[in-house]
Amino acid sequence: MSYQIFLGMGGFFALLGIIFILGNRREKRRYYNNILLTRRDIKETITHEHERFWLLAWKIGGWISLIVGIVLLTIGGILWYIAP
Repeated sequence: MSYQIFLGMGGFFALLGIIFILGNRREKRRYYNNILLTRRDIKETITHEHERFWLLAWKIGGWISLIVGIVLLTIGGILWYIAP
């Protein structure tokens, strides 16, 4: 029975990670398409090295959540396989 908890939480974290990563891509695309062109913004648009760390935070959080979800899904799958 404990494998169901691992599978449920793993699925939740994996789905959450995918949503965060895709949301980051959408937000980043929207940010660079709607940018007002000042000298600093032109540099950011050309180099894609931004000073807005919240764009990077969603990406990092998404990857961490995805990795945790995959690990939990693997543990749940192993427990399900060996459960009597």
